[in-house]
Order: sequence, then C-alpha cells, then structure tokens
Amino acid sequence: MRISRLILSGAAIGTIIGTGRADLNDTHVLNPAWPPHARFHNAAGWGTIAGSQILALWLLWQPGRKAPDTAVSTAALLSAMAWLPFFPALAVSGADVEDEPGRLRRVAGIPVNLVAAALIPASCALGYLLHRRGQ
Repeated sequence: MRISRLILSGAAIGTIIGTGRADLNDTHVLNPAWPPHARFHNAAGWGTIAGSQILALWLLWQPGRKAPDTAVSTAALLSAMAWLPFFPALAVSGADVEDEPGRLRRVAGIPVNLVAAALIPASCALGYLLHRRGQ
C-alpha cells in the first residue's frame, strides 16, 4: 500500500470531518440568526465539498486496480481546492475567518481553520509528490 494514497485519503477524510464540524452546527447551518438562504448555501456548499472528497477517495481506492496518475492528481486537487479559496476570500472587503474574534482555537496564534487551509493542501502536494516517486 502506498503511503501517498494514505496521505491523500487522510486529507479527504479530514476535509469531510473538519468542514462538517465547522459548518453543520449552530454557528453556521443551524444558526437561527442567519438568513434561511445563507444557511441553504452553506449546507449545499458542505454537501459539494463532502461529495468531492468521496469522489477523491473513490479515485484513490478504485477496486481491482492501482490508482492511475490522473486519478491521484485529481484526488489531490479535489482536496486542496476545498481549502485554498480561504486565502483569496480574506481579500473580500469585510470578510473574516470568524464572526467573533478570538472564538476559534488557535495554533501559534493562527485560527485553526487557516491552519487547516494551509496544511491540507500541503499534505496533498506531499501525497502527490510521493505518488510520483512511487511511494
């Protein structure tokens, strides 16, 4: 079993769990202060992310054969693309990574969601490079 597929699988599973924990609660989808249409879009967005990660896992672990290069690169991109938009979103006027400053846990002073937004794509790059090296 290749370590690259395990790393990429971890990125996909971590994305499903992490975004689910962040979005499917009273701060987002179940937040009564949010307009209904905003809650709808957040739920639909999470479903899109979860679905893309399930697709990534299927590409990595298709039964009966090893994952081809295109499947591995697509799986890596699917997981990375769930997180990379966090950074350009910070350029939107009035946007922030949290509604109540200081509410999110922090790692070395950085909100945990931005840590994940950097680490998951980095792990995807590592998984892809290891795959290219046959590992």
